[in-house]
Amino acid sequence: MSIFKTAQAGEVKTKQLGKEGCRVTLSVEAAPELVTKCFQNAAVQVQSRAQMQGFRSGKVPLDLVKQNFGGHIKERALDLTVKAAINGAVAEAKLDPVAVPVLTKADFANFNDGKAFSFEIAVDVAPEFDVCDYKGIEIAKKPETATDEEVMENINRVLDANARLESAPEGAVIDDKCFAVIHYTGKRNGVDDYKLSADSELVEMAAPQTTAGLAEGIKGLKKGDVKDIETKEGNDTISFHVTVDDIKNKVVPALDDNFAKDMGFETLDALKAKVKESLDAEAKQAANRDEIAQIENHLVKMNNFELPQSLVEEYTESSLNNFVRSMTQLKPEQLTDEQRKSFEERIRPTVEKDLRIGYIVHAVAKKENLEAAEADWQAELDKSLSSNAKNKEDEKKIKAFFNERKAHILATLTERKVFDFFKSQAKYK
Repeated sequence: MSIFKTAQAGEVKTKQLGKEGCRVTLSVEAAPELVTKCFQNAAVQVQSRAQMQGFRSGKVPLDLVKQNFGGHIKERALDLTVKAAINGAVAEAKLDPVAVPVLTKADFANFNDGKAFSFEIAVDVAPEFDVCDYKGIEIAKKPETATDEEVMENINRVLDANARLESAPEGAVIDDKCFAVIHYTGKRNGVDDYKLSADSELVEMAAPQTTAGLAEGIKGLKKGDVKDIETKEGNDTISFHVTVDDIKNKVVPALDDNFAKDMGFETLDALKAKVKESLDAEAKQAANRDEIAQIENHLVKMNNFELPQSLVEEYTESSLNNFVRSMTQLKPEQLTDEQRKSFEERIRPTVEKDLRIGYIVHAVAKKENLEAAEADWQAELDKSLSSNAKNKEDEKKIKAFFNERKAHILATLTERKVFDFFKSQAKYK
């Protein structure tokens, strides 16, 4: 890495050419003395890796390096000059880039030792806006407790999941409510087709069927009955030779203390209380998520400002890659242009919304003095230690995690404070 990472005072001239949205365009001129220093530094760096017959690697005399590796030196000097000048220009323009500045215009043919070098760069900066309409947000409050009907629906699902099948009484016939156990062989257009055959197939008569006509054809049959059934599939004629092996009814357990004991509870009331407690916790979480969604939607609607497009592109690319790796069998580089475009169109709105919310939260935190402080971080650490540290090793790991992730934890705590503030100022309906 070059010791001339940032240009010295007077080595760079900068002029702002324009600003569109969050993108600032600068003209940059690297002074002759900066270019010379970068050529010198580049020569030394190339010398450290140069190899020539008769010399050990890195020990080729500098004058021979300049004679034989001039192209490499110039290429390295250009890189050093541009980087040093960009850093100096950004500092001189008092800009705070949110991404690496982009070189947009340059005449590389005019880059020579001892001669000024000019180029243009685009610098993406954070948006400048006055955050507004964040107090008095109207929120439709969702219930934070489960109703008796919801509790019973949940318990009935548990009952249904613990149901068993019992053979129907002698003489029972197949109807819409039972399960039929059958075996059959099938033919397509008079030709045996093993795909249309099955042994001991359990047919739920109340459910949709994949084999058209079969379930309808066995209605009214008794155990041991045999029947030939014919149906159509497109232009094909399908025929089945079916034997009913058994008829079964679904038996749901009685909702009583015995069932509760099977579920690990002393009484039915204890089971109901536990189900309600669990559903209440889910309802509270759902209500909180809905409140946050309403707040975010309001803030995004009322604060429409430009976003740094380099960040939008970067985060969209990252989100796309993560989505493809986790949700498909493809690798990101295997996507076609059409697939990539489709994914980007779906992902970009969420990326833009999240970025906008982040800037709004930061602005409100600053405006209302809600930034998390060292004391908040320490309190969160103490809380985690109290809840999760069972021994000295656990304590050591938790402390290490909090120290490594301190900036992220402070940002999370700030966001929590800001959303608590939004809720405290909201108008609930």
